Amino acid sequence: MKIIIALPLILFSSILFAQNNRQNDFNNINWLNLLVTQKISAKTDWLIEYQWRRTNGLKNWQQGLFRTAIQYKPSSAVSYAIGYAKVETFAYGDFPIASAGAFPEHRIFEQAVIKQNINKLSVTNRFRIEQRWLGKIKAGTNREIESWTFLNRFRYLLKIQYPLSKKLYAWLGDEVFIGAGRNLGLTIFDQNRIHGNLGYKLNKHLNFELGYINQTLLQGRPINNKMILQKNNGLVLTLGFNF
Repeated sequence: MKIIIALPLILFSSILFAQNNRQNDFNNINWLNLLVTQKISAKTDWLIEYQWRRTNGLKNWQQGLFRTAIQYKPSSAVSYAIGYAKVETFAYGDFPIASAGAFPEHRIFEQAVIKQNINKLSVTNRFRIEQRWLGKIKAGTNREIESWTFLNRFRYLLKIQYPLSKKLYAWLGDEVFIGAGRNLGLTIFDQNRIHGNLGYKLNKHLNFELGYINQTLLQGRPINNKMILQKNNGLVLTLGFNF
């Protein structure tokens, strides 16, 4: 019980610090996602994902993310996965993270998903651990990597889905990101994402989702003695294939 109580207190302290000495950076974002699930066996799937993350409508890059994983489902309520992701982060906003130019990131991740049905509600808990290698661009070069920084990150997603009809559904979700490791910046709080989505299952192989995302991202290092708190809002369009 003490651990469960302590974690929110740590997060609250980190966010409170940012409120007292922070610079807000508001951005409009829009994400286009492609999700592919390929069944390998009765209990094993191959997952492929690409996210085309843009700012200022679809005008400029925010991030490009490719992710793939092998998923094992011992039951309909539990699944485990291990995978790899490649990310490219671009300069955007008034205080860009990629101030020296777009930089690459490589990730290995492990996750566990637990699902539970409560009447018509489907409740999903996803726990993900990421090992991240972030490339530092050497100043004055054409994206030459000067060094790599290693970070750990813990992610927890709570997702609640409700069927509106046989094919139409809606879900709400909140995901918190917590950083860890010796190369961490001034706060363990990395970001939080709030989702609200409406989905449509065309058939057992194809579904669409359109939703809203609110992304709050706290940069790990200050600029002009102030922590930079990004507040990003926009639409997310997702196309999912299941084979």
